[in-house]
Amino acid sequence: MRTDQETALLAAVVRHGSLSAAARYLGLSVSVVADRLASLERRLGVRLIARTTRRQSLTDAGKLYLAEMEPILAAIDAVEARVRDLSSVPQGTLRISAPLPVGRQWIAPFVGEFAIRYPDIRLQLLLEDRYVDIVGEGFDIAIRGGPAVESEFAGRLLFSTRRVVVASPGYLAAHGVPERPEDLAAHACLGFNRGGQFHADWRFGRGDAAKIVRVSTRLATANSELPVVWAAAGLGLTQKSLWEVQRHLDDGSLVTVLDAFEPDPASFFAIHPVSRAQSRLLSLFVGELSAYLREHLAT
Repeated sequence: MRTDQETALLAAVVRHGSLSAAARYLGLSVSVVADRLASLERRLGVRLIARTTRRQSLTDAGKLYLAEMEPILAAIDAVEARVRDLSSVPQGTLRISAPLPVGRQWIAPFVGEFAIRYPDIRLQLLLEDRYVDIVGEGFDIAIRGGPAVESEFAGRLLFSTRRVVVASPGYLAAHGVPERPEDLAAHACLGFNRGGQFHADWRFGRGDAAKIVRVSTRLATANSELPVVWAAAGLGLTQKSLWEVQRHLDDGSLVTVLDAFEPDPASFFAIHPVSRAQSRLLSLFVGELSAYLREHLAT
């Protein structure tokens, strides 16, 4: 078995927490995963995994081995991708991560169309409201919102979108219309966060006038789509990208408030490891995705 494959197997065991979970992820039997891990440890002459009845964790030797090998794996993947790119027919594999709302609305339909145009390209799409470990989890591209791209990654701006605070007419009739961001302290706010806290940081104002207001959330979730559902049901206010609530604004089930304090637009990027910057396959995907979004956001 190749060293890069052994290292990827070790990383999968650590990432998924057990041999059985790693085996399911890799499509192998537990016995095969255990045998290959044991073979790697015998070859190196050290124990890489500390095994317990509940979970597997890295030994000091395992931490050192994985830390040193993962950049090498990324480099191998990049070289293989560039070699595959020499083919006149686009082929290879792309693993893409995207958050749920933008993933459902645009990324998933685009991936379907892309797959039809390029039948020799294999695509895997993960829709989750979390920041994946792009390198550690083996993703080629992550669609992310944010003000900037981390230094170890390259990114292409896909689109920018307005951020608005919305509530149902029924909620506002019963509880009043907030006139300033500070008024939100007296209202039921609906939050999206990943840590389970009952608060959220909402941005207001532009340029030098921009500020963060921490609001208490009556209902909180790690699913970014639920606050819109709750707001349309009259349970409170939420701050969202305009495209996430446009349908409800059009049918009148939601209205915007605090428009005078609207923040700078939020941006979405296609992010990938710097080592993949020369990949023709990746450039093809991102370029066509960018064109697709320009067309559909303009309608």
